[in-house]
Amino acid sequence: MKILIVSQYYYPEQFQINEIAPELVNRGHEVTVLTGLPNYPKGEIYPGYENGQKRDEVVNGVHIIRVEEHPRKKGGKNLILNYLSFMNNADKKAKELDTDFDIVLCYQLSPVTMLKPAISYSKKNKVPLLCYCLDLWPESAKAHLNIPVIYSMITILSKNLYKKCDHISVTSRPFIDYFKVVIGYDTSKMSYIPQHADTSMLNMDFTNESNGITNFMYAGNMGQGQRVDVLIQAMAQLKQRNDILLHLVGDGSERENLESLTKELGIEDKVIFHGNQKREDMPDFYKKADVLLISLRGNNAVGNTMPAKLQMYMTVGKPILGAINGSANEVIKESKCGQCVQAADYIGLSKLMEDYVEHKDKYKECGRNARKYFVEHFTLDIYCDDLECLLRGMV
Repeated sequence: MKILIVSQYYYPEQFQINEIAPELVNRGHEVTVLTGLPNYPKGEIYPGYENGQKRDEVVNGVHIIRVEEHPRKKGGKNLILNYLSFMNNADKKAKELDTDFDIVLCYQLSPVTMLKPAISYSKKNKVPLLCYCLDLWPESAKAHLNIPVIYSMITILSKNLYKKCDHISVTSRPFIDYFKVVIGYDTSKMSYIPQHADTSMLNMDFTNESNGITNFMYAGNMGQGQRVDVLIQAMAQLKQRNDILLHLVGDGSERENLESLTKELGIEDKVIFHGNQKREDMPDFYKKADVLLISLRGNNAVGNTMPAKLQMYMTVGKPILGAINGSANEVIKESKCGQCVQAADYIGLSKLMEDYVEHKDKYKECGRNARKYFVEHFTLDIYCDDLECLLRGMV
């Protein structure tokens, strides 16, 4: 098949689509990605991509076409300009592309407006369009654009865009109910394909030497949706203990607020912000961890999703404790890789953290269980088998 992928984010930005597109090439397909200029998450164009550089290139067998976009920077105005600039420029470019693609795949993160150029190509050239929905709109927009009039407009826009897709695949089963009730989409044209994660750490030895300190770690984006503040609040409940530390690896729009919260709670000596790290350096950080923590907002449908972070954690083979709802909560319990409380329950999470410190033997099989479940459900091969079957069926 000749596949056109539309995604506002792509290499060198760190998203799972970076592995999916080359794997489709390895399977004999011709893949082109229509994307923007890399500037996520900090909002500044990556070095080497300014001034018209690398607008058309081939990386790992994937043809990448980049269009101009306003960088995210900071503030709601810049974010809106970022969304609209990609939509408009990619929409124009989509109408100029070769007409012989067999199918369009929109790898739909936020914003939902990245569907517009995918729809334009699909409609103009009469080829099917698959939306792989990772961020649920309009729900995901609440974090940044929660103004009644604007949210109402986004709801109408989201419904209009989704209903023009020939098929929608989702990363979490609860999304299907949302599409039925809120969007009014025909669920007979929907499927569930959970995200995959990289297997490079699956067979690494992350055993660490005991030094009397239990190291809890969160690794990933620090935005409003991730509710990393819940982890800090949980740590504050245990501030009298001298045998625990919380490591926060990553960056995002909430980092400054999280650092301020840490100072406000008087636990600067127990919470360490490591900032963004190179992917190749992450094994060293995971080796230091005894337990991996995961959290997500729980006051809307987005909180029912299963973030890709969970699958990545499972490859590390260490216990996972979470304050999270929906699919992630279910997977942690089903796989027996750790324990969970509901989203935002920092008191409950602190009790789980203390339980681990006091009863480590209860958790000694969690890491092995995590890796076993991952191999059975979340590898790239399993993901691409399902995706490829769906794409062929649509073509």
